[in-house]
Amino acid sequence: VEGKRRTANSIRNSIKNRIAFVTENRREEGLLMNVSIADNTTLVSLPQFANDLTLYVNQQALSDAAQQASQILQLKSGDITTQAAKALSGGNQQKVVIAKWLLNEPMIFIMDEPTRGVDVGAKYEIYTIIDQLAAIGSGVLFISSEIEELIGMCDRILVMSQGEVVGEFTRSEFDEERILRAAFREGEEKPHAAVK
Repeated sequence: VEGKRRTANSIRNSIKNRIAFVTENRREEGLLMNVSIADNTTLVSLPQFANDLTLYVNQQALSDAAQQASQILQLKSGDITTQAAKALSGGNQQKVVIAKWLLNEPMIFIMDEPTRGVDVGAKYEIYTIIDQLAAIGSGVLFISSEIEELIGMCDRILVMSQGEVVGEFTRSEFDEERILRAAFREGEEKPHAAVK
């Protein structure tokens, strides 16, 4: 991150090192389903809104930040301070998971199957968010089992099989058949290690 090797051996270290993780299982790992959208949105960045000495949380600043993130991501919801995350569609739930990390201004986003279980319209909106993150200089590690999605979104594709990198493809080399062959170890692709 920013030219320095970082250790992501705990959630606390990852947050401190500005590394975000968008889980594939938003309902069980990404959100507190019975908690308000605003509270979910500010979970990661809560310390930024608390006084170090008194631990008093500036609720107005917290609410304003959650509202701003919701507007930026075009969240379709009711009152974010009262509506629970479970009341949202899958696509809007995923936007809340992303918003929760945005307030921490991460340099690296690890997105594991970010469009799983969302409709076509929400997929497009999530792709747009990812493109915007890359455009402002955030690194995005996009993990997906959908080859078409990877070809459409990535600058480089690393293929992993049984825990190791078995193929690397730059945009000019993207070919669905070659990527599948590498995934099933049917080619002579040399293992490489790289990050998008």
